[in-house]
Amino acid sequence: MLETIRTVHARGVWMEIVTLVVPGFNDSPEELRAAAEFIASVSPDIPWHVTAFHADYRRLDGEQRTPAGTLQRARRLGLEAGLRYVYSGNVWLGDGNAERTDCPGCGVALVERSWFTVRRVAIVDGKCPKCGVRAPGIWS
Repeated sequence: MLETIRTVHARGVWMEIVTLVVPGFNDSPEELRAAAEFIASVSPDIPWHVTAFHADYRRLDGEQRTPAGTLQRARRLGLEAGLRYVYSGNVWLGDGNAERTDCPGCGVALVERSWFTVRRVAIVDGKCPKCGVRAPGIWS
């Protein structure tokens, strides 16, 4: 999978990576840091979504839901690793920053979300309207 991520990025295909964070399986700081560092080594502009696990469908065996604090830690580790776009999902954190896309140049909010709803998009012609820095992604 890691080589596929490198290959897809090298070919110029837009991708975002989602990690379902499962308590007791892949939620250690070491594993989350390693994932973030790998993604950042490919490109700091690849969005990383860290999402909460909850018992559902075929996994009703008592696994606990991913705590909000674990996702906050994963987001912090991703940002510390150099990723510019790290989003927490599938749990309410009460922190609009975890769902917002900020300009890497000036920090202005470019996309504001709430759960699965996009509240506002301020990107103009693929760029920040304030400083003109290109916002990675597909905007048309």
